Amino acid sequence: MDTMPRIVSRPVHRRRSQAERSETTQRKIIDSAVRLLQRVGFQQTNLQDIARGAKISLGALQHQFGSRQVLMEKVVDEVMAPLAPVGAAWPEDASGLPLETRAREFVCLAWQRVYAPPSYVATWGLFFGCKTTPRLFKRIDEHRQRVDPMFFAQFVDVFPEISRNHPQPERFAAVVFAALRGLAVMRLFKIDEVATEQELEVISQIIVKAGEA
Repeated sequence: MDTMPRIVSRPVHRRRSQAERSETTQRKIIDSAVRLLQRVGFQQTNLQDIARGAKISLGALQHQFGSRQVLMEKVVDEVMAPLAPVGAAWPEDASGLPLETRAREFVCLAWQRVYAPPSYVATWGLFFGCKTTPRLFKRIDEHRQRVDPMFFAQFVDVFPEISRNHPQPERFAAVVFAALRGLAVMRLFKIDEVATEQELEVISQIIVKAGEA
């Protein structure tokens, strides 16, 4: 009979690095800020309530972001990140897709990953509310002026047909993004999801028609 003691292996738990812990804390803070922006608006969203919603101390929040302004700028960056040139709102291998497929896929991805989520409407509450905070409004406006041309240029890269057939391709891209923003802001009210799908299809077809010779 084997009387040797059995060695029970225990799972090894890897300790998270300081950077990973910081990233997790920042995610909790940003998510809490977005929830508050949705529920009470920009003016009523304060650091104490954000920290409470993230289940951390006010000191921990300030350690991560320093001030309300820095945090709100980060919220804007987070919401718009999928539209960055390497973001998730653009079709993969776009050059190998037909124009109509590309148009539908772009509109679908942009809608699902940027404009339809509640965080986007919450961010518009931030845009509207921060007009009374000139310093923050100026920083967000500078952010917009910096990143909008990047989004428009990426659109033209994904849809080179627009450059060939439209006299002002970047302005055309601006109109497409404005249409998507408009549909998103309407989600503040009771909306008809079927009608929204039809309107998104119209945006897709506008891109297709503009890209056709």
